[in-house]
Formats: sequence, structure tokens, C-alpha cells
Amino acid sequence: MECMHADVDQLDDEFVFEPTAWDFAVAIGIRVEPENDRLALDELADAMLVWMEDGPQLERLTSEAMSVLWTRELAEMVREGLVSLHRQDEWRSGAEAALAEFDRDPQRAEVAREVVRHLALDLSNEDMPFLFCVHCLEEHLGNSAPKERRAIAVQAAVLARRDAAVPRNHLEAQIARLGRADELGTRERRGAVRRRLGRLATFGRTSVPRLAAELQDIADEPLPTDPAEDDAWQVVLAHLLAEVAMPERN
Repeated sequence: MECMHADVDQLDDEFVFEPTAWDFAVAIGIRVEPENDRLALDELADAMLVWMEDGPQLERLTSEAMSVLWTRELAEMVREGLVSLHRQDEWRSGAEAALAEFDRDPQRAEVAREVVRHLALDLSNEDMPFLFCVHCLEEHLGNSAPKERRAIAVQAAVLARRDAAVPRNHLEAQIARLGRADELGTRERRGAVRRRLGRLATFGRTSVPRLAAELQDIADEPLPTDPAEDDAWQVVLAHLLAEVAMPERN
């Protein structure tokens, strides 16, 4: 045991921190502005939410987001962040290389692309309720019987609350009436929820395959005529009403 500890200590002493472009993006710490950045980052945010693997589709989404989001101000913020990290011993070597690449072509630099992806991940958290976890749903599905899987997967509909676009005053009025909320579940709102689930399914085919398959089935099925029979809508509605009735718990 003592020998094993000595080996571990030796490995710790020999460890050299070599930051990746993603490490730099996280350390630079630029925060998203949801009201201003959502249009540019909306699709990429869903890809990051399900941790889409690197590949042509993620590259396309990143390029599309950058074409709208990238400004001189953002470029200056990225460069200032790299310069600041360059002053720290453990970041210096990597920051020097990252700065050289960035100065050659800021918009094509790997760190710039990772900054935009980090902003998208930050935006995706805006739709996530406290303690909600997409990959936890994926794991739960893997341990569940087929007949139980839809009820688990449909909980992801909570991510589509914004897509439903129900005005707050309508929710407040519904709570005051304490009646059925069927009139809130218009076909347009419920269709928007299903479209968001379909997009999450498309982006998550590789990273969360079980969840993606279930969400695609939900997105593809005919929209129930009665909102009370639309389980995806009921998930959204329950959370929307709770956010108004009990804001301290959200």
C-alpha cells in the first residue's frame, strides 16, 4: 500500500496541465445575454444541452452561430481573457499558442469556437429546472422496462416551456380560476413543444440515444385532440403553473 501511494504521489508531481481550447473558454468566463444572444445560439444551445459529439453537424451549428454572434467586442473579450490567463504560470504555455492562433484569424481560432459553444451551453441552462439532468433521463431509460420509458422520456418536455410561449397573465388567470386549463393548450403551443422535442432528439441521437428515440416517437405522433390527453403538454403546463404559483421553488 505504501508503495502504491508513493507511485500516485510521483504521478501527481509529474502531471503537467495542458489546457484545451474548451478549458480556455470556461476559464475566460464570458457569460451569455439571453435576451440578445438567443436568436444566434438557439439551435447550438440544444446541441450543447445534449452534449452532441464533435462532427460535421456540430461544426455547422457552431459556424452558423458565429456568423451572427461574432463581433469586434466579443473578439476583444476573448483576447483579453487569453492575455489575462497568459500571466498565470500554469496557463502561460498554452495561452501563448492560443493567442498566436487567435491573432492569425480570430473567428477561425479553436478557442473562439469553443467560447461560442460555451455561451450556447450557458444559454441551454436557462431552460433547465433546478436539478434537471438530460443524461440522468438517458441512464434511467437504460434501466427501465419498455412500457415505462415514455413516462420517463416525456419529462424532457419541461425544456420546452419557453417554446409554448404562454403569457404569464394567462397562467395567473388560470391559477385564480382554479379550474381546468385546457384552453391554454392550443394546438400551436402544443405543436411548438413537440417540435422542440424533435430537435432535441435529432441532436441527441448519438449522445443520448435512448432518450432521443423516445422523444422522436413523441414528436412524430399525431397531436392529441384533447390537451388533457397530451402528456408532453401536461408536463409543460404543470411546470409553468408551478413557476407562477410557487416562484420561490423555481
